[in-house]
Amino acid sequence: MKKLIISIASLLLCVLSAGAQELTIHKIREEWSKSSLEVPQVKGKIGIAEFAYAFAKTLRGNSLMDELKAQLDNPGRVNEDVNEFVLDRKNGYCSLDFISDGTVRMEMCYWNRKDGRKLVAVNMLNVYEEEIPLLMLYNYNPDTGMLEPDLDNSFYNLEVPFMSYHLPQTGKDITAYVSHLPEPAYLRYDGDGNFELDIHVVPSVACFIVDSSPTNIRTAPNGSLLCKLSPDEDYMLDVYQPTDGWWRIFAECVTTVENDDVELVEEGGEAWIHHSVLGISLRNYDGKDEPLYASPSKTAKLVGKITEQEALVHPVDMTEDASWVKVKWGKLSGWIESERLCANPVTTCP
Repeated sequence: MKKLIISIASLLLCVLSAGAQELTIHKIREEWSKSSLEVPQVKGKIGIAEFAYAFAKTLRGNSLMDELKAQLDNPGRVNEDVNEFVLDRKNGYCSLDFISDGTVRMEMCYWNRKDGRKLVAVNMLNVYEEEIPLLMLYNYNPDTGMLEPDLDNSFYNLEVPFMSYHLPQTGKDITAYVSHLPEPAYLRYDGDGNFELDIHVVPSVACFIVDSSPTNIRTAPNGSLLCKLSPDEDYMLDVYQPTDGWWRIFAECVTTVENDDVELVEEGGEAWIHHSVLGISLRNYDGKDEPLYASPSKTAKLVGKITEQEALVHPVDMTEDASWVKVKWGKLSGWIESERLCANPVTTCP
């Protein structure tokens, strides 16, 4: 199945038009990779306000950064385009939702390191202009008063296509939402400037939609309507948690085959689809009959055989590890090993 796995390399191509003059997230990344930031020195403890000011002042020319500086310069500033501004000095956290629908956002936090320095994180996301999330790390050295880009942090070696991040206002771990998983991952901070990935992979069944009419996606089994999917598109999706003939869908509702368009479901929300509109093909390309078993085991009783080559079956249940899938084919219903199934509606599987 062609999952929505977005590589950093491909995402870097998703930039604004060539005529755009604003300092984009990608340009900020370029500036960050070569720039040290001078932190304003104040009486008392240096904290999140000074780190935010250093970042905003250095990277002027981006609407979000310019508004951040304005908020810091003018406490209590009112701007109709600001959805929310948070400056939590006690917990070392700052965030700004810019534009009333909250689609342009930044947040910052910091951790104390064992060596006396501070690790500062900056998280930026511009959904409106379809740019990727950007999580940057700096080390603050109180002896020099500078923020230095942390390019060697182990986080940057993680080959996981995160869709969004949330920095902790309290606590120490970063929450990372993954494109094809229903539960968030966590970047666990070790207190010494490094993060360890904690990710829980939920077993699932890969399939596609075979509905000839608009497909209903619901908030729960037999729940209220969440969205409808056009019958004119070929959709692929991963499903899990089979319940009374319904399957739960991952955070991104579905992906179109042709252009990877995604119907988004709110983070933490639920989306469900009925098994009758889901299909999977068989991999019996050699034309041999495919056995169906009464239970998920090759030693179980044989309930019948699928005699049609590359037959379309409907998934109705799965084992806990998704190694076996219970399917319906006509009047037959039985278990088949998941490796014998192909979830691509337009071509065969290798």
